[in-house]
Amino acid sequence: MRRRTALQRMAMTPLAVPLAAATLSGQETPSQSPGVQKEEDSILSLAGAGLERGLQTLRSQDLRPHFEIVRGRQILFVEGLPFFVLTAEVPWHQSHYGRYRETMGYWDYLYPAARKMHLNTLKVTMKWSQIEPTKGVFDFSYVDHVKALAEANGLKLIMGWFGHYASGSSGNICRNLDNEVFAPMDIIEDEKTYPRAVDGDGRAYHGIISYAYDAVIEREATAFRAFMRHLREIDAKSHTVIMIQVENEINVFNGEFAHNNPKMWRDHSPRSNELFKAGGYMDDLKYSAERMASGWLRRVTEAGAQECSLPFYMNFPDGKLGGMLGYSPGEDVATYLRLCPQASFVSINLYSESAREAEIRRRIEPYRVDRNIVAISETNSDRSPVAPRLAFLAVGEYAAPLFSPWAFNVSFPAPAEPYVLKDGTLANGAFDLARAYTSIERAVPAIALCAGTDKLKVFLDGESSTSEVAGAKATVAYDSGGQMMVLHPEPDEFLVIGWKASVRLDSPMAKWPALKKLRVEAGRWEGSRWIPAPDPVYYHVQDEQVVIELFEEPLVVRVFSR
Repeated sequence: MRRRTALQRMAMTPLAVPLAAATLSGQETPSQSPGVQKEEDSILSLAGAGLERGLQTLRSQDLRPHFEIVRGRQILFVEGLPFFVLTAEVPWHQSHYGRYRETMGYWDYLYPAARKMHLNTLKVTMKWSQIEPTKGVFDFSYVDHVKALAEANGLKLIMGWFGHYASGSSGNICRNLDNEVFAPMDIIEDEKTYPRAVDGDGRAYHGIISYAYDAVIEREATAFRAFMRHLREIDAKSHTVIMIQVENEINVFNGEFAHNNPKMWRDHSPRSNELFKAGGYMDDLKYSAERMASGWLRRVTEAGAQECSLPFYMNFPDGKLGGMLGYSPGEDVATYLRLCPQASFVSINLYSESAREAEIRRRIEPYRVDRNIVAISETNSDRSPVAPRLAFLAVGEYAAPLFSPWAFNVSFPAPAEPYVLKDGTLANGAFDLARAYTSIERAVPAIALCAGTDKLKVFLDGESSTSEVAGAKATVAYDSGGQMMVLHPEPDEFLVIGWKASVRLDSPMAKWPALKKLRVEAGRWEGSRWIPAPDPVYYHVQDEQVVIELFEEPLVVRVFSR
C-alpha cells in the first residue's frame, strides 16, 4: 500500500493540534500561559505514568561524562542524563606545523553551522605536535580555543588525540612536514632515540615509528598525561569535553600497503624481534595487536586516566584480517578490550556504497563482541542516504553512544558534496542528517530506555514494512527517503519518531470505549518530562488501528491513554 498525497490525507484525516516545541528551523513558539501550563501538568500527571517512572531511573548522581550499566546495557551519561553523541568531525588538514596559532581559527565557522544542523557535539582533532611543539613544553592554546567556541555555540566536544595516524598509505607519525605532522618534530628527526619500524624485507620507514621501544611510548604517555591534566583543570565543572578518541586507527604499517602484504603484519626491528621470540609468538597479527594494545596504548591511556576520568575509545575501519577484527595489522577489537581496560569501546569507521539495512547490519554485527559498545566514529558525509539511515539504525537498534560522519565540511566517499559550504551555508546531505539528529535529540531518554530491545524498531524506506514492537504490530508506508522509529515502552504507550512515513499501530487503545482516552500529540522529552508541541499531528483511527502520518518536518509523536 502506497500512501495518499498530503492533500488527500488532510481531506480525510482529523487534526490534533497540541502544544509547544522547536521545528527544524530552530524557531521556538511563545511559552504557554500559566493556566495552560497548569492544565498541561495535570494531563501529564495522568499520562504514561509507567514510562515516566522508567525514565526517572535514567539519572545519575555523577555529572561527569561516563558510562553506567542500566538494565544490563551500557548508557552514556552527561550531566546526569542519557546522551547520544550526534556529531561530525572537523578536519585537521588546515592546521599547519610551525603555524598552529596562525591557522587555529580556520574552521571557526563550523561551530555555528553545527548548531544550525542540530549537532550536539563536534569532534575535533588535537595533534600531539600541537600540544608539544618543543620537547617537554606544552601548548594548550588550541584546546582552549575550541572549548570556548563549543561553549559559545552550545556544543559538547570529542577531542581526538592524534600522535599516530594510520589512514592512507604513508607514515603513522607524519605524512608530510606541513599539515600532517602528528608526533613532535624532534621525534620525527631523531631515528636513533626513536627507532623506526622495519618490514619483513628489512626496510625501515622514516615516517613509521616502532612501538617496541620505550622512548616514544614514555614521551607520548607524558604528553597525554599533561593534556588530560589540562582538561581536568579547565573543564571539571563545565563538562564540555565528553570523550577522547585515542589515535586515529591503529597500524603497524599503513593499511593500504599492509593489509595484503604479510611482510608488513608486524614490526621486524631488532627490539621487536626480541619481544616476538621471548613471547613465544607464532602469529604476526596476534603479536602486533597484543604488543600495541598492552605495550603502547594501555600505558598511554592509563597515564591520561590518572589525571582526568573521561571515556576513551579507539576507532578501527570495519573489516577483518587473518581472523582479527579490524582491517589493518595491529587491530583486533577483543584484544584491545582485554588489554586496554581504560578503553570504553572500539568504534567502527564504516563507509558504504549501499544504504541497505542488511548490508549495514552485516558490517556492524561483528563489533558486538565481549564488552564492546557499537559506535560509529566515521561514515559517509555525502549526499547519499547512508548517514541518516545509519544514524537511526545505530542509535535505535544498537544503542550506539556515538555517531559521526567524516567530515563536517569535506564529503567522503563521494567528493564535492559537503554538508557545510565555506560561507557556513548548509548543503547537500546536511538536511536529512539534521532531520535524523533532530528526531533523536527530541527523544533521547525514551530511546536510551528502549534502544537495543524489542521495544524499539527502526523502519527505513525500501526495507521491511511490518514488524512487531514489543508484541504490537506496526505497519509502515514510506514516501521517498522516509524513515521512522517506533517505540512501545508500555502497553498503553507508543512513540513514533521520524519523517516522510506513516504507521498503523495495532493497539487496544484504538478500540471502543478505550478510544475515548486516546491522546496523540507531538513534542519532546526533557529528562522524564514530556513537553507537548504545537506541531499538527495527522492521525486517524481505522479498523481498530491508530494511523500516524509524518511529513517532511521531523516529529516525535506520543500515542498514549490518559
